[in-house]
Amino acid sequence: MAALGAALFAVALLGPRLGSLSAGLWGPESPWPHFDFLGAWWLWWASGNPGDELALLAFPDGALPLQHHFPNPFDGWVFGPLAFPDGAVGPRAWRLFNLTQLTHHLLNVAAAALLARAAGLRALPAAVAGALVAASPVMLHEIAGGRTLPGAVWPGLLGLAALLRGRAGRAGLWIGVQGLFYLYTGALFGLVALALRPRWGLATAAVVLAPYAVWLLPLLDGLHGRPPPAGFSELPVAGLLGLNAVPERLRLLPWLAPAGSLGLLVSGRRRWLAAALLVALVSLGPGPGWRLDDAWFVSPLAWAQWALPGLGRMHHPVRASLLLVPLLAVGVAALAQRRAVWAALALGVALWGRGPLLLATSWGAPVAPPGATAAAWLRANGSAVVDLTGAGDAALGLQPVHGLPMLEGLRRATRRPDGGGAVHARLRARADGWLRGEQQLDLAGDLSAAGFSHVLVVERRGPLAPAVWAAVEADLGPPVTPGVFALPAR
Repeated sequence: MAALGAALFAVALLGPRLGSLSAGLWGPESPWPHFDFLGAWWLWWASGNPGDELALLAFPDGALPLQHHFPNPFDGWVFGPLAFPDGAVGPRAWRLFNLTQLTHHLLNVAAAALLARAAGLRALPAAVAGALVAASPVMLHEIAGGRTLPGAVWPGLLGLAALLRGRAGRAGLWIGVQGLFYLYTGALFGLVALALRPRWGLATAAVVLAPYAVWLLPLLDGLHGRPPPAGFSELPVAGLLGLNAVPERLRLLPWLAPAGSLGLLVSGRRRWLAAALLVALVSLGPGPGWRLDDAWFVSPLAWAQWALPGLGRMHHPVRASLLLVPLLAVGVAALAQRRAVWAALALGVALWGRGPLLLATSWGAPVAPPGATAAAWLRANGSAVVDLTGAGDAALGLQPVHGLPMLEGLRRATRRPDGGGAVHARLRARADGWLRGEQQLDLAGDLSAAGFSHVLVVERRGPLAPAVWAAVEADLGPPVTPGVFALPAR
């Protein structure tokens, strides 16, 4: 009943936004230039198509094996064939994408209520804990980025609940599943489990994770990578306190952090408080600051990321806040169990926080990527395509529409670590000359000889310079249909 009540509260908070389940994509405000969404969208499509879809990327060389791009592709493997049963984009695909996002959110909320029940709280205070999770905008952070599995923490929450009920073996299995969803949150749940109730049975997580580790072996050399070029995505201190100095998707409910910490302290849950402080330290990132653009000091997390193998790739410590919120919510629920006024106050704060929650992500973004009409024409008339303005990742949004091999890949063209990709990288570097407004002698013939039939030119981020169009037309002639230029026949 606590889980059901919390989930119904979450549905009520979203309210009219649920209508956009069938009216547009849930996720980033501008999904089609957003790499994380594009990667998830492409993975679902690729999983729903027979054959090796990686051979269609970075054509004619092909892309690296899947784990180099998607270390957690499991939702695509499960839902891709359901979303793209005939291999083409249709309403079923984006409705199922939206539905999985909603389902993960509701399962997170329900699992938080179950965790509170396992912690010894009555049904009503446990439902309050779930309601606080439902109303915290940061719980929609991954939906706002168009991601799927990294935002799902319900397996780990169910694992902690099982641990508190004395079922350590089952808890380890759930935490192992959490590691499949996102390796770093799985590891963090493991640490929290050890802090709350260390048991040998937690080692069953290895049953789930050992085959996964073997599958990831080709990635080991690159796990301790350099910091991301755009910086770490952290939870700002202002967001921890729920203040409007940061975007909605980076905020907890106001007063959840101090009230939750107080509740854990006065209810005698010292281990819970220690776990919450650990998770908060991780979520604040290697350089905690008031907002995203400042840093007060260097966190011990920065040392750990530098010193411990594998942690260098943890570029999104903000995801730890998806565990922090349920831990703090249990603290507030512990106060609500003592006095009913705390329950009423907590629910009031949750309802008051509905506005920021609804602004935490975009609802109903356009489902047709720029260039969809031209891509649909290519599906019937092309054999392989150069997506001129999709050199980095934007082309991923159109491949499900045209279904053709592309010169473009999941990343901008470079020589691959395995020494491959030479043809792809060389042709892409020459094609970039058109984007500089420069004619490319013999490139049309070389592309045709490599198996390409057309060049696709899409104005994705605003109008292209006239020199770009002039250079392409000088080498290829006028477009055969708007945005599509034919290469000479072999």
